[in-house]
Amino acid sequence: MSIDRHWGLSITPLSPVHLGSGQDYEPTGYVIDDGALHEFDGIAALQALPDQERAKLGRILEGRPTQDMLRQVQTFFHGNRERLIAVSRRCVRVNPSVEAFYKERVGKVVQREERGREVQNRLEIERTAFNPCSGAPILPGSGIKGAIRTALLDRENDGRALPPGLKGDRGANLKLQQRLFQYRPGKFELDPMRLIRISDAMANDPEATVTQVRFAVNRKKTEVRVGGKLVDSQAEQRGLYQLLECLSPLQARGFRAQLSIQATGGVASNHWPDANLRFDAQSIAAACNRFYLPALERERKRLRERGFLDDQWEDAIGTLLSGPLSQTLFENRAFLLRVGRHSGAESVTLNGVRDIKIMKGKGEKPEYLNHAKTLWLAADERLAQRGLLPFGWLLLEIHGADEEPATITFPQPIDDFDAWRADVAARREGLVADLAAARARAAKAEQERLDAERAEAERAERLAQMTDEARKLESLRELFARDRAANRKDKGGELAGCLAEALKEAEAGWQGQDCVELADLALEIYGFIGWPASKKKRERQELVNRIRAKSGA
Repeated sequence: MSIDRHWGLSITPLSPVHLGSGQDYEPTGYVIDDGALHEFDGIAALQALPDQERAKLGRILEGRPTQDMLRQVQTFFHGNRERLIAVSRRCVRVNPSVEAFYKERVGKVVQREERGREVQNRLEIERTAFNPCSGAPILPGSGIKGAIRTALLDRENDGRALPPGLKGDRGANLKLQQRLFQYRPGKFELDPMRLIRISDAMANDPEATVTQVRFAVNRKKTEVRVGGKLVDSQAEQRGLYQLLECLSPLQARGFRAQLSIQATGGVASNHWPDANLRFDAQSIAAACNRFYLPALERERKRLRERGFLDDQWEDAIGTLLSGPLSQTLFENRAFLLRVGRHSGAESVTLNGVRDIKIMKGKGEKPEYLNHAKTLWLAADERLAQRGLLPFGWLLLEIHGADEEPATITFPQPIDDFDAWRADVAARREGLVADLAAARARAAKAEQERLDAERAEAERAERLAQMTDEARKLESLRELFARDRAANRKDKGGELAGCLAEALKEAEAGWQGQDCVELADLALEIYGFIGWPASKKKRERQELVNRIRAKSGA
């Protein structure tokens, strides 16, 4: 019986890694503040906004869908960032330079071209691959497998040049792979990679796994001077860059995947790949180290010579590779890979057949070389010439599927991720509490408004069923209650005037119980605000007595 073999892979990003997801963090779907990008969804954002702000957003969105509208929406969300942070669903680390870059541009026109055409700021940030359920970053197994394929093909090619029959052939890449792996078009079951399965690498602790936003910047590999002046790469001259979300380097064993190899079980079949091309974990590791380890050393050397490399990172990687890990790599119990965006043309092409297209200036024909002339590097600042890092390097440790890797002391990450997570969590917790308090106040105010409306409706209904005399009495009671609550004792005020008017009306035309109630109320009111002075007091008391006498009681 054929039994597949399984190994665990513990994966450490050694440098910033970006494996594209095909999605961006859109500037109308995130805010950056206090060292973090906070992503939110539209429904949560609307729920977090008070009525007045929702109405304001609605007025913005009523206009024509122009670039100006997008800028207004960006500005609006940035102005409401504290409410949005409280309902954010994902947080990404940003350094002060990226944050300043964002705040200088959000909601603004970056420049105006000739004829006054506005150029919109591009603040989209390309998102790295992620788990669609949790939003946590992942390393897709397809990307890992593709890098392994390159190393295995290079092993089989062993530095040989492209066969003459394939030179100039547009399909040379695929045909060379078929020749090296001994399969034919339409017979993909003979491709040895079909026996190898790599799962997506999931974060061991999604809450603790930090991604960062970095600039991808282009720099020349070798220094070029014209007239004594340093010449920038074409991308530098054109101000080209990207904003990429990247896995942060040196998060030790932050990801875990499974390597599975289908066993043939000794069954002879013309549907199996060639017997010499049935790889196991150790042969995969050996091929990857043979291809990628020298590539990493060459790149580190080149970056040191150019003065680009981040010194702290270089020290950490040098210590790691020359320490206990060196023996693990030598024994092929661990291996290096380079994956994802900006891995470099030399890491995705084979030694001996490498033929990289080098674009020249405008109007010039491209040239083809066995090496690239520029590098894309991870930077904290768009114009940085120091403190740069290469993209895409991974360390994969092999161990039993249900085991842990051997003990290795990893260098500390360059950045203090724990402190950053704690700061972000504390701030968000405070903003969540603020939002909850604001919602409670709004709910209370709304309930009070509804209660007042209901009370007013009940009052109106009650008044509608009363006689004119009863309505007059009710109005006096309300005025009296108001002034007594405010301790307002004004003999010439509204309450005193309305009472005097009611007494005159009652003397002229009221009858029965209404007269008694008015007389009692008059005594209570005058007892509070005070009677008129001297002669008027006696006259007013006599009037009250006459009204009481009209009741016949």
